[in-house]
Amino acid sequence: MNKIDYLRKHFSEILHVYIGNKINIISKYFYLLDWLFAFLLHGASINDYFAYGFYKTRYNGRREFITYRQHKKIQNKCNKIIEDRQLCRDKVKFNNCFNNYLGRQWLDIDHCTFDEFKDFVSSVDSIFVKDNNGFCGRNIEVYKSEDVQLQELYMKLKGDDKHKYIIEEKLLQTGELAEFHPWSVNTIRIVTIYDDRSDVVHFMKANLRIGNKKNKLDNFHHEGIAAHIDIDTGVITSLGYDKYNNTYINHPVTNKQIVGFVVPYWQKCKQHVEDIARLFTTVRYVGWDIVLQDNGSFLLIEANDNADHDIQQLHNGGLWKQYRKIMQTLS
Repeated sequence: MNKIDYLRKHFSEILHVYIGNKINIISKYFYLLDWLFAFLLHGASINDYFAYGFYKTRYNGRREFITYRQHKKIQNKCNKIIEDRQLCRDKVKFNNCFNNYLGRQWLDIDHCTFDEFKDFVSSVDSIFVKDNNGFCGRNIEVYKSEDVQLQELYMKLKGDDKHKYIIEEKLLQTGELAEFHPWSVNTIRIVTIYDDRSDVVHFMKANLRIGNKKNKLDNFHHEGIAAHIDIDTGVITSLGYDKYNNTYINHPVTNKQIVGFVVPYWQKCKQHVEDIARLFTTVRYVGWDIVLQDNGSFLLIEANDNADHDIQQLHNGGLWKQYRKIMQTLS
């Protein structure tokens, strides 16, 4: 499939999600032409155009949003050193750098023996197998340790010429977050920008990410649910929502109410993230994924140098003015 065919197919799929299939050919081409204008003027991707309701707004309303183009501007301004961005994307390098904040055992499959692999799996209840360079929840598998065929899995991971893997023990989360969806580890995403000149960590956005459909991952782009957290109070201020534009007052599986939930130990969580952000001064725009445990401790899952702009703005409003103001103060 060439690029034009892919764009046409993707446009039709997203159009169906947001507009429906009861649409004539003239209207379809109107939306296509309007998206092209939004792309040229505002740098809006197809997802941006529909997710942010650009088909219902015009120039001034569209200027409020971080689009694909603005997202690249944020990255290029804040995270100028390409090599340092890779620290976020290479899980082995990241885990080695932030090992004191992980709170979990892990193993680099590429540099371990079978006996080390066996001892690791035997020492924990469950393991996550992660593609070392994976993203958006792709190529992640979860296994109960007692179900693992050790020799078979070890050889499979070692023998994969296209991917390198790490394994990590599964983390325990606080019961208050587990109640939303106990089949996944439900995480907090906090996006920060670090101003190295004034030594200030700006908290740009915070979201609770919750699994759905009994999936093992909470990733928003892996059929998960997100909700907005008020930066000052830790209170969830929005409905839950997913990438298909569905909204939820209560979780669709467990019926636990999302709106109004207060994230425990919120001020401590913010301080924890602020401390970590100051360690990573060359990558200043980061989305930090955090697990909260029952004892009030916070464990770092990963850092995202290209933290998605859609999860931050859906059912919330555009954030481009807020980001642009901060970026103007940066060196």
